[in-house]
Amino acid sequence: MSDKILFVDDETSALDGFRRILHQSFDVTTATSGGEGLMTLDRDGPFAVVVSDMRMPGMSGSEFLARVRQKAPDTVRMMLTGHADLHAAMDAVNRGHILHFLTKPCPKTVLVAAINSGVDQYHAAVEEKELASQARSMQRTPIDWSTAAPSRWEQFRSPIGLPGPAEAKACLESRIGKDAQTYTVLLRMPVLDTIEQRYGQSATGSYLSTVAGYLQNALSRGDRLFHWRRDILLAVIDRYISAAAVSMEMERMIADTRGYIIEVQGKPTMMACLITFDLLPTVQFSGFAEWLAAFEAACEPTDTTGNP
Repeated sequence: MSDKILFVDDETSALDGFRRILHQSFDVTTATSGGEGLMTLDRDGPFAVVVSDMRMPGMSGSEFLARVRQKAPDTVRMMLTGHADLHAAMDAVNRGHILHFLTKPCPKTVLVAAINSGVDQYHAAVEEKELASQARSMQRTPIDWSTAAPSRWEQFRSPIGLPGPAEAKACLESRIGKDAQTYTVLLRMPVLDTIEQRYGQSATGSYLSTVAGYLQNALSRGDRLFHWRRDILLAVIDRYISAAAVSMEMERMIADTRGYIIEVQGKPTMMACLITFDLLPTVQFSGFAEWLAAFEAACEPTDTTGNP
């Protein structure tokens, strides 16, 4: 089904032109005023993209797009106008958080490229929300490591070639409780199960490889990345910096992981990325067993109320 695009312009001839040049690629709906556009948004939405003229009687384009942002924050907003008014343009961008500001007359190739870009952004935003919602609702059966065989956690082997728990143990045993400048960072990928259910194992492997590759490139020389279990990565940070600095660095890295393009059934697909982390400085533990218990407890998900 074609993506739904809403054009709002008080000039009916302009709306007729949009329908004529875009109807084969998109599901085009039109409105002749901001008020009618808002009613159309409520009645026929959601729309992937809304394109509005700037100067219209009654409600300006910037006011209309600001209202659209309140009603449908995922919908991508664009301004199309024949008036070169810098102050009005700045107002529209600031109030409506507009992706593109286009001028009339706008060539078809430019308009189609802008709308395609907006559609991609819309789908990425919706996908991210869906995956995050499903990830929060997932429940896993906790593993009782106190009764498990001592080597059970060491048996995991990374399908993407990262060193696993056994290598992590060799790296950490001599540092736990002794090295104040070694930090362990638990990195969760809570959307992994959803990706596999929706797109299959191949997409899951592609996602894992992409996320791990990004983190390896973002970490500093000397830091190490391990694949602890299916949806858990472990970063070992070995630098003379504070715990607060490590937390800020991880927050920055994760904030940059908005989405990735991976291959799904032979086609490039934008995949939203969701990573959470916990920081465990090794100096606060007396030995590896104590660190392991704390790390495994942190691996288990909690619900939205904070209860385990």
